Amino acid sequence: MTPSPNDRLQQLKHWAYKALTPVQATLDRAAQMIPVGGDAGFRNYYRLQLPEGSLLAVDAPPETEDSRAFVAVAGLLKAQGVSVPDVHSVDHQSGFMLVDDFGDTLLLQALNDSSADEFYGKALDIILQIQTCKPDTLPPYSRELLMTELEIYPQWFLKELLGLDIEGTTGRQLNQLFELLTETALQQPKGVVHRDFHSRNLMVLSQGNLGVIDFQGALHGPVLYDAVSLLKDCYISWPRDKVESWLKMFIKSHPQLKDVNFETSLKWFDWIGLQRHLKCLGIFSRLWFRDNKPQYLPEIPATFAYVMDVCERYQELDFHAKWLRQSVAPILNDCITATRKETEQ
Repeated sequence: MTPSPNDRLQQLKHWAYKALTPVQATLDRAAQMIPVGGDAGFRNYYRLQLPEGSLLAVDAPPETEDSRAFVAVAGLLKAQGVSVPDVHSVDHQSGFMLVDDFGDTLLLQALNDSSADEFYGKALDIILQIQTCKPDTLPPYSRELLMTELEIYPQWFLKELLGLDIEGTTGRQLNQLFELLTETALQQPKGVVHRDFHSRNLMVLSQGNLGVIDFQGALHGPVLYDAVSLLKDCYISWPRDKVESWLKMFIKSHPQLKDVNFETSLKWFDWIGLQRHLKCLGIFSRLWFRDNKPQYLPEIPATFAYVMDVCERYQELDFHAKWLRQSVAPILNDCITATRKETEQ
């Protein structure tokens, strides 16, 4: 029998107090665990205030979340100097952890026209650090996984959210699109990929440097994946010329890309971004329909704009751009508005 959310919280409290040192447990047993912002997964976070600072108690249900991967990747990144939360205690069977508290300041909240160059410079340097990790223990970002992620787009965005028919000619064209994107992704040089490296998973720490969270899904895959997650963020958009200037800076410093023709790198960047944004359109839709999380619906228009931009920019993808203009764009905003009204009733 699956425990209720309150039962899980009580179990987490009991485990956390036992995991603290005797002095901490004595001083803090009466304190509450304060919920802090969650994420798109099934993890829940609670702040524990201790005399010397605070820790986060993490509830990561083992049936949906992989605490072992979190601990392993944390060690991998920390060894290369990346600022990640230290894991103070973990119970893999229950899915409970005590980790460093990086505070509440998301990079998203700190970004503006004046700060963006500095913060993106720091973030791109972190990607370079991440890609110095040896990927031996990480799964590959395989053809099968790339395709599986792309399938989320027609299933949840096109069919469930928009109510479109994705069989027949449309289905064949989607298969053609997915083949193009997957083949191009596999052409890229490979390195360690955080896989969700964006402004809500980077924390501004007290010294002004950036801490990295939510890295348990790391893989060995296309080296431009994290750069596009950051620079074409679903939660904040920048002019194309700014994005390309940051990309050029990244490529110039990248040992695997600095000698590659920029147009080739740009295509790799745009097309792996298209793969990611199609997946995100599906995920944001699935979070509402399957997981009852409507807070990601407002991110769909900006994500769709990225998709349209890339499809219109490359002749090979124009067939999908035409279909999006004819079949998706005219109904998208009305569908999102209607869905959001449902959530308010």
